[in-house]
Amino acid sequence: MDHLKIRKLLEWAKKIALFGHMHPDGDCLWSMLGLWALLEKQGKKVNYFTPTPPSKTFYFLAWMKKIKTEFDYAKYDLLVFVDFSAPNRIIEFFGWHEKYFADKPLLVIDHHLSDTLGHASIVKDINSMSTSEIIFEYCYTWRPKLFDAQIATYLYMWLTMDSWNFIYDEDHERILCNALHLVQLGADKWLIVDHLVRKKSLNLIRFTQLMLNRMVQTWDMIYSYYDDKDLKTYWVDEEEANYPLMVIQNIDGPKLVLILKKNGDRVRWSLRSKKVLWKKLIDCDAIAKKFNGGGHKPAAWFSIPVAGKFEDQVKKVVGQIQGILSAKF
Repeated sequence: MDHLKIRKLLEWAKKIALFGHMHPDGDCLWSMLGLWALLEKQGKKVNYFTPTPPSKTFYFLAWMKKIKTEFDYAKYDLLVFVDFSAPNRIIEFFGWHEKYFADKPLLVIDHHLSDTLGHASIVKDINSMSTSEIIFEYCYTWRPKLFDAQIATYLYMWLTMDSWNFIYDEDHERILCNALHLVQLGADKWLIVDHLVRKKSLNLIRFTQLMLNRMVQTWDMIYSYYDDKDLKTYWVDEEEANYPLMVIQNIDGPKLVLILKKNGDRVRWSLRSKKVLWKKLIDCDAIAKKFNGGGHKPAAWFSIPVAGKFEDQVKKVVGQIQGILSAKF
């Protein structure tokens, strides 16, 4: 990547559209939030778009109300993809409008392996735990005086969300150094811990109990599942539904955790790997790629169409994953 070219592109643009992916997670939102604040402090006009609305989990920040779920296709100087590369992650905006995106200067800031549009300028670090980390490290070297307590708080949130308050981080030195730096800049750590780690609704705890009751352990894997009806019954959204995954991931023994979500005619599989005594991390990305999915080594996903009886399909795919583990790991 050409750092000077990227910097000139960001500083040249006056009207910018920031895009987050569908079902935006914490890293996507905090990346948009931090970058938005940095750009607006330079007098730029910035609008923010995600195909689906953010989780209610994040609405303790009033800024979330600025995110629009319909793109206006206005005359922007620059389009920015944040925390994703492939345009199919915003297919509701991109579909039937490929020419609009092809004709606009495009910047991609991401830590995933996915390919993107050929004309894009790219800031990518697949070794980074999050996109927010890239934005912090990248932009602080340019404009350190722009960073205040508000921006530091926004960017500190990715530390909490992606590492689950420093439980699942891999690069300890990098993430802890960044955490210290952001706290020194004024990040409100306790606001973040209170809203994103400590507080859980009674409905979410009951949903977690449902997921625990459905758990199945086979070989070195453990899995559970839910569908859209369960979310409606317990009044939780997809982001909140990640909490049971965190609980299940702490169960001693299994090397791989799978969470299945059945949505209409498709089943999405989320994979999480963890280190055990032998300290080898199963490559979730390699497994997901066998099913046309992807992600990172410790976390990945894939989606397959429903075929036949759900329970039988689950057993079949679990068996295929077991075969991959036996052959590779």
